[in-house]
Amino acid sequence: MQNWKKMIVLFMVSQTISLLGSMLVMYAIMWHITLSTSSGLMMTIYVLCSFIPGIMMMPFAGVWADRLDRKKLMIYADLLIAFVTLIIAIVFIIGIRDLWIVFIVAVIRAFGQAIHQPAVLAVYPSIVPKDKLLKVQGISQGIQSASLIIMPLLAGLLLSLFDIEFILFIDVVTALIAVVMLLTVIHIPRNVNKQHMNEIKYMEDIKNGIKYARQHKLIFSILMFAFVYMILVAAPSFLTYLQVARVFGPEAWRLSILETLFGVGMLLGSIVIALWGGFKNRMVTFFLSYMMIGIGTMGLGLPFNFWVYVSMWSFVGFFISISSPIMTTLIQEKVDPEYIGRIFSVFGLINTVSLPLGMLLFGPLSDVVDISLTISSRSPLPL
Repeated sequence: MQNWKKMIVLFMVSQTISLLGSMLVMYAIMWHITLSTSSGLMMTIYVLCSFIPGIMMMPFAGVWADRLDRKKLMIYADLLIAFVTLIIAIVFIIGIRDLWIVFIVAVIRAFGQAIHQPAVLAVYPSIVPKDKLLKVQGISQGIQSASLIIMPLLAGLLLSLFDIEFILFIDVVTALIAVVMLLTVIHIPRNVNKQHMNEIKYMEDIKNGIKYARQHKLIFSILMFAFVYMILVAAPSFLTYLQVARVFGPEAWRLSILETLFGVGMLLGSIVIALWGGFKNRMVTFFLSYMMIGIGTMGLGLPFNFWVYVSMWSFVGFFISISSPIMTTLIQEKVDPEYIGRIFSVFGLINTVSLPLGMLLFGPLSDVVDISLTISSRSPLPL
């Protein structure tokens, strides 16, 4: 096995282990809020707590990913998340179980993830040859998709058998395993333009990253499309849980089936894009996929049968897994290495800003308007 292949496999294994624990906590918290409150307002507060910290942190995280040691950034982020998750688990055990504590967990984990994400995405082009990036991103998407099949089932099972604090402990363990792997067996090339912390001019670096994105026509178009799309997709992304609970019944197994079949669709889409690679013109594949996502989302507004409903959600997942690696690969291929961390931080910032904006509108709206109309009317067809 070539050296880069060995290293990328080890890197992806470490990040997958960390991902599994994070997904368990994510599902546990979302379902805890859904099943205990059945409130669109409470879900909106959770989404805001999960994304607003990223708005504040992402610009700096992108600069760090370009200027500092990416391995250390990932380690520090994982340790921060693990430490806070451990403290909250202990607080739950001693009997303090107020909902505001869950929101605090979401806030601090969001800070850690905002630091972690640009560093991880910037690592791939430093290890993987450019002509292999789409395939590797397809595999990475496939791992995440497979996790979406397994983890909702496991989260639903664990949440029905144990209190939420025990799931939090699992995330602590997986984060520590990922950190040990990064420290012992994974070598990540040094940043080309790595500088010492006291030499970083934050505002200048952030300004230059934004300027670069605006002047790069393709990258700017992708970022603007992502902004509009993420606002429109907020409702189906988060309110499907409430829709299932209200329309079909508030049983945890229904939420597990919903996410599992979504994961099946994503896994199939990941396999297709990894083997096929899309049309020669990647933008054709990109936009056709988003058209299919829009059609599938409109179908969610007709919840006349649970199994038809979750099949439609699986259809959406299939095309998300085709479009997402293409978007990531286009950025990794087209952006100069000097700016890649900052561009991914802008991309992350767009996601971080647009989803809460969408939820601020559609979350409370779902408490006064038929939730099925709220979701289907926001189908993310390309403009």
